[in-house]
Amino acid sequence: MLEVVLWLSAAYAIALAAFPLCFYLLPNLRDRGASIAMPFGLLTLGYASWILSVLRIVPSTQVTAILLLIIMTGVSAWVVQRNRQEIVDFVVREWKTLATGQVVFLGVFAIWITYRFHDPSISHTEQPMDFMFLNSTARSMLGTPEDAWLRGEGISYYYFGYWNFALLTKLTGIVSSVTYNLSLALVPAMAAVGMFGLVSNLVRADKGRFKAAVLAGVTAALLLVFLANLEGVLEFFRANGIGSVGFWSWIAVEGLTAPAGSLTEQWWPTENWWWWRATRVIGSFDAGVQTDYTIHEFPAFSYILGDLHPHVMSVPFVVMFLGFLWNFWRAPSVWSWSGWRLYLSLFLIAFLLGGLGFTNMWDLPVFGLIFLLIAALRVYRSGRTRIRDLVLETAPFALLVGVVAFVLYSPYFLSFTSQVGGIGALDGPGTRSLHFVLVWAPYLVAVAPFVVAVYSRTTIREDWTRTTLYALAAGFLPFAVWVPLYMNGGGDPAGVIGRLIQVLPLVLLVTLAAYATLWLIGEEKERDGLVFAMALASLGLALIMGPELLFVDDSFGGAHERMNTVFKLYYQGWTVLAAATGYVIYYFAKLITESDFSSRLLLRFWGGAFVLVLIASIYYVPAATASKAELYGEERTLDGLQHVERFAGPEYRAIEYVRENVGQDSAILEAVGGGYSEHGRIASSTGVPTALNWPGHQMQWRGSSTPFAGREQDVQTIYQTLDISEAASLLDKYDVDHVYVGPRERNKYGDAGLEKFGRFMTPVFSEADVVIYRR
Repeated sequence: MLEVVLWLSAAYAIALAAFPLCFYLLPNLRDRGASIAMPFGLLTLGYASWILSVLRIVPSTQVTAILLLIIMTGVSAWVVQRNRQEIVDFVVREWKTLATGQVVFLGVFAIWITYRFHDPSISHTEQPMDFMFLNSTARSMLGTPEDAWLRGEGISYYYFGYWNFALLTKLTGIVSSVTYNLSLALVPAMAAVGMFGLVSNLVRADKGRFKAAVLAGVTAALLLVFLANLEGVLEFFRANGIGSVGFWSWIAVEGLTAPAGSLTEQWWPTENWWWWRATRVIGSFDAGVQTDYTIHEFPAFSYILGDLHPHVMSVPFVVMFLGFLWNFWRAPSVWSWSGWRLYLSLFLIAFLLGGLGFTNMWDLPVFGLIFLLIAALRVYRSGRTRIRDLVLETAPFALLVGVVAFVLYSPYFLSFTSQVGGIGALDGPGTRSLHFVLVWAPYLVAVAPFVVAVYSRTTIREDWTRTTLYALAAGFLPFAVWVPLYMNGGGDPAGVIGRLIQVLPLVLLVTLAAYATLWLIGEEKERDGLVFAMALASLGLALIMGPELLFVDDSFGGAHERMNTVFKLYYQGWTVLAAATGYVIYYFAKLITESDFSSRLLLRFWGGAFVLVLIASIYYVPAATASKAELYGEERTLDGLQHVERFAGPEYRAIEYVRENVGQDSAILEAVGGGYSEHGRIASSTGVPTALNWPGHQMQWRGSSTPFAGREQDVQTIYQTLDISEAASLLDKYDVDHVYVGPRERNKYGDAGLEKFGRFMTPVFSEADVVIYRR
């Protein structure tokens, strides 16, 4: 529990140090950025420590982290001194909003940290990979962090999220096997309070009352971090014997194609890892062969699974970026290139956008495009509505932001290697309507009526032709891009009509939402919150429509060709639609009070349907947490390596030895193995690099086997050869001064060649069947 208090104290110290900066930089937010001060402060400190380290100016150490925090506090103290009375007046006026935000933050943190106490183990899926990146960045002092699974090579992955949480690890001095789990609780807490602030700001901007703003904000926060899709309720039906053979055959979700063999005796399904299927709903089979395989995680699933992936860590920073865009949208509409505030605003957006890309590269193009659209809407709002004006006015800002973002993070961008080979046109079956509804019903049941309701209020204006063309372009542009790509790839012309029919509902919704957004800009000048919410709805719908037409061509092919595209765009869509849905609740609640009897009846019917869908969706999270946490019995700890101590005590103590005694420039050899395994555990758990591990993942990250060609065979030779000089020469080749010998090494390479290590190396750790040798 002491680690929790220390972790929260450090997080709050960063938030308090950053809040005066947010107060100054975000004058158009009702909460002046209080809800996003923590991720802003963490990103700012993380960037400062990273750029100083990667340029080899100042090493990244605990002392450096403390000094940077002190410097930020000093700058903020200066801001407070210059704006003391304004800040005091703000706190007195908005204390209820600030307090509610902290209740949201601490409540969400308490829930997820409690879960992590019950399910702490870093033991499955790609958790060892995430742990390796966290330890690699925590161990890094100067220059690009070294990949602990590829000695001598820098990390070839978007690692800024790991760097930021490693910074907190250094700042607190807590062991990384604990901060891994603390990070998994801090991420949803920061995301939730940020979402609360964003949506409550939208409502307050439209003169909504405090209670309405709190209700909308809290709801959006809970939707973001606790909502699931409807697959969970299907699991409940199946586990309790509900549904015929024909019903489950029609559902056709992999693993849910027939009634359960045995029924549950609990209130949750008891089949092993049943909750995994909620992210594999969308898929197609032809004669038993899978033709479309996708992954569609959502935040709550990620927190339950426990993978500290870039797309998971990025969510609070995405919400923060949306908050800065909201401030940008609300800024005075008259732009002047001579105004320093414009440059400051654009610099901040570039700084944050570059940070998003460094944290999760998929966020860079998506939220860069969202910034571009918000900038274009600002131009449109100023009365310059012709396409030529929109392009000429927006392009310089987009270019400036892009250049600044690249320059700020150029040490990373210049070294990053991508497997992206372009944009492909989907030729497969796409998503079944039933599967799409199962995944997106919780948001569609809110956002679709909202779009239709607002659109129904629009009237014919003088510029209706131009507005209609813009809206049609927004809705049909992805399809228009898909058609030539599809045809150039040898597509059947008949497939064009079929695809249009398939995506037409979403195309129309995006078109209506775009039209309503443009109409509102001209007619509802005092409803900035409604305009921004409708823009978010448009963008969210476009994100989930995109994978039905286009995919990013990467290293995955065949049935997996659009897997990553669905994965990443759906995750972003979930965040954006959560914000839009929070505002929708306020909008319809207000509409009920202003409508006649028949309209109120219809709205109440909608409200009842929405609540039913929410109840069905929310069942998944408590059921999944109860099911997964039970796997680990009565253990109550935050140490992600306690399972190693329990089942492999000597290896656990070997890890402790390496962590405490192996020097900064040292490396350790261990058995090479494939991904999703225990191989590479010593390097992963300590950050001390090894010659090679998880080669399949290295191939994915680097796009080529050249950087590690021959290493696996060399490692085998070192363990198996009887020739001391040959082993020593290969150890020198990879600059390795420690050799680990444990059960994995003995099982893979045999015992015959292990005796030689004692003849030219010193055993520095020995317990049972685990030995560590040092040269």
